[in-house]
Amino acid sequence: MAKEDKWTESFRQASTEVKQWRKRQPKATFNDIENQVDEKLARIRADMIQDLVAASELTDFKKLPPNERPQCPVCGQPLASNGQQKRQLVTSHEQVVELERSKGYCAHCRVSYFPPG
Repeated sequence: MAKEDKWTESFRQASTEVKQWRKRQPKATFNDIENQVDEKLARIRADMIQDLVAASELTDFKKLPPNERPQCPVCGQPLASNGQQKRQLVTSHEQVVELERSKGYCAHCRVSYFPPG
């Protein structure tokens, strides 16, 4: 299943669940409804972020020529790939997103970074 199809199916399922919840909660307040919708959409949002980040060239930038690699934020030198590493981030809606990507190393500054993007 393509990622976009997975996102569409997840949204369809979340929509159904919200409609069913609303039928069971006829006196729900605006805030209750907003919270329920946000809760259902938060996982879809996290899945989309995870999939989109995984599609980035930066997931394994050792394949990129130095002039296309992320730069050290201190000295501006191209970063070397310090191997693939897993990293967990938490979205603004408290969902965990797991990424596997290159960790950059600046030989000049002797510091490692997970570059943005």
